[in-house]
Amino acid sequence: MQINMKGSFIDNIRFRFKKAPTIWELGIYMISTDYGRIRILDTKGDKPILINVPDGPNVIEHQEHLITKLSKTFRVICFEFPGIGFSYPNSKYDYSFEKSAKLIVNIMDILKVPKAILSFSCSNGFYAIKTAQMFPERVTHLFLSQTASVSSMIRWKDHAIPSVLTYPIIGQVVNSFIEKKLAKVWYNYALPKTTDKSLYQQKAQNALQSGGCFCLSGLVQGLSHDINSSLEVLDISSTLIWGSKDYTHRKTESNSIVAHLPNCEIIEFKNCGHFPELEDTNNYVKLLNERLPPF
Repeated sequence: MQINMKGSFIDNIRFRFKKAPTIWELGIYMISTDYGRIRILDTKGDKPILINVPDGPNVIEHQEHLITKLSKTFRVICFEFPGIGFSYPNSKYDYSFEKSAKLIVNIMDILKVPKAILSFSCSNGFYAIKTAQMFPERVTHLFLSQTASVSSMIRWKDHAIPSVLTYPIIGQVVNSFIEKKLAKVWYNYALPKTTDKSLYQQKAQNALQSGGCFCLSGLVQGLSHDINSSLEVLDISSTLIWGSKDYTHRKTESNSIVAHLPNCEIIEFKNCGHFPELEDTNNYVKLLNERLPPF
């Protein structure tokens, strides 16, 4: 039986009176949107625009090397979705595909961005696809990583996510007590055994200890609520990068993405885990530049 109650209000209450630090390195700042204050980095300039988001528990700091490489060709806008890092969700945000797509366009409007490439990963990829579906004139290309079909991701959730987090209210409460542990353990399963996970873990823990959030329960519950959501894009070019050494996706078929992107090009990174854009940044950026030459 599917539970239709939403527990996202717990996250809203948790962070209603919480204040993020006001001074950031790397030129990071906060903007006010319809769905809460969002932490963002914008390299600015007049190059083609690429929007990138961290896949929690990653935060903007995890993306620093990727942003540096991408900024040679693109104006890079990187932001943390509500419920990740220092972007605290407000009462309007419920982790749904539609609200997330509207948030992306809201940010683009605030920054006066007419259209952009969306470089998203894992479940964030659904937000990118929904944006392309709802606002096709705003998206020039979808460059995704580790995003499977919604039905495949539901199965992924069933074996990769602690079941208690899938229950509304209870999940949010438990999440609030164990998010630091979740953030640390996640990298052990998401990255290849031979990868040094300490830097990933350190950056995530630094964010959480400084007041950041990792609302995994809200994210997986939002995914479950949207299992029957219409999600198909035919006319916008798309690419999927797939890390084949991602233990959390060991039972996931990368080509399942064609359920939503029938014309998607799928490229395997055989030595990468859950974050191919961070684990093999040079190859990721090379492929992106090949498919999206400067214009």
